[in-house]
Amino acid sequence: MSVVVDRELHRRMRAEAARHRKSVSRFVRDILEERLRPVERPRSSQSMLLRLCGLAHGELAAIDVDRELYGR
Repeated sequence: MSVVVDRELHRRMRAEAARHRKSVSRFVRDILEERLRPVERPRSSQSMLLRLCGLAHGELAAIDVDRELYGR
C-alpha cells in the first residue's frame, strides 16, 4: 500500500520515527495496528447482567430481562 503525504507531514513523521528509533514504515504500521486493535474489556464488565442476577433471588431472577430492559 502506498500513502502520499505532504512534505511537512512526512518530515514530522520522519523525526518522530527517528525519536522512537524506527523506520517511517514501521512507525506508521505500529500506529495503524494500535488504532485498529479491538478494545479489550475486563471480563467482569462483560457479564454485568449475570452478576446482577447472582444478587437477585426467586422472582427477581426469573423476570423477562429483554422485556423489562428493551420493551420487547
